[in-house]
Formats: sequence, structure tokens, C-alpha cells
Amino acid sequence: MNKKDMETLKTEIKAAVEEVGHRLIWAGSRRVKDLAKLTKKRLYAYPQLKGNIERYKLDIEDIRQETFGKSKSIVIFQRNSGDNAEKLTIEEQRAAKIRLIEQKIERDEAEIKEMDAALAQIEDDPYYRLIQMRFFQKMSRDEIAEEFPCDPTTVSRQLGRLLDTLNISLYGADALT
Repeated sequence: MNKKDMETLKTEIKAAVEEVGHRLIWAGSRRVKDLAKLTKKRLYAYPQLKGNIERYKLDIEDIRQETFGKSKSIVIFQRNSGDNAEKLTIEEQRAAKIRLIEQKIERDEAEIKEMDAALAQIEDDPYYRLIQMRFFQKMSRDEIAEEFPCDPTTVSRQLGRLLDTLNISLYGADALT
């Protein structure tokens, strides 16, 4: 390979490496934005998840008291319900329903625990109430600015700063650009 071809090859390799680098940076910033959206979604869901747990516990109590009596209008379909399938007893059906609800409770409690840990990182911040007002009370930026009181721009800036901290707490280095 002559010197001219070698220089051309180096230039092409350098351009390819730069292109890959730009794509990785773009993908990384896109991923960070996706994580920020996910954090907001998780914050909006937080109060509802707490309510779900109480409702699920009531559902379990209802199932324990339920009398799975015979009804011509209710048909219970079961996996492998062919002629040779073993029929579940009423107690087995009850236990299966309860276990499904307990799994929902476990998932919701795990999410709440993770969010509580992340929120604990910012609870001493003077603007912490903004998170509660925006995501738990679903107040608009202008409503928050009137109640806090501060400028709507300050609300946005401080919410962004707090969300950045939450992102790092929830996702670690993946939340960094």
C-alpha cells in the first residue's frame, strides 16, 4: 500500500470513528431523555401504587370470604382443562387468586421502596415540595408558582434539577450524558 492510499485509509477510518461517536452520543442523550420520562411516569404512578396496595389487601380478604359456589352463568377456564385435566379444588382456586394478588402487592411495594429511597435523597432540599405538588397533587407549573410562591420559570428549573438528582438515584451512571 502506497503512502497516498495509507493517508486515504486513515482519513476514512477517522471519519467512520467520528460518525460512530456521534451516533453513540445521540443514542446516549436519547436514552437519558427516555429515563427522564420514565422517572416522571414513576412519580405520577407513586400515589396510585400506594392506593393499589390497600385495595389489593381488601381484595384478598374478599377472596378468603368468597364462596365459589356452583353457578351456571360462571365458567372457570383453567390451563390444560381437557378431559384428562385435574380440576382445582375451591381452596386451590382461592389460593391461586390470592397468590396473583400477592405478587402485585410485592411488585408495587418494591417500586414504592425504590422511589422512597430516591425521594429521600432530595427530601431536605428547599424545593422538595415541588415534586409533591407536581407529581402527587398533579398541579400545573403556574398553580405551583402561585402557591409556593415563586416564578413559573423557577418552578421548571428547580423541578428539572430535582428530577436530575432522582434520575441518578434511580438509574445511576446510566442517567448521565
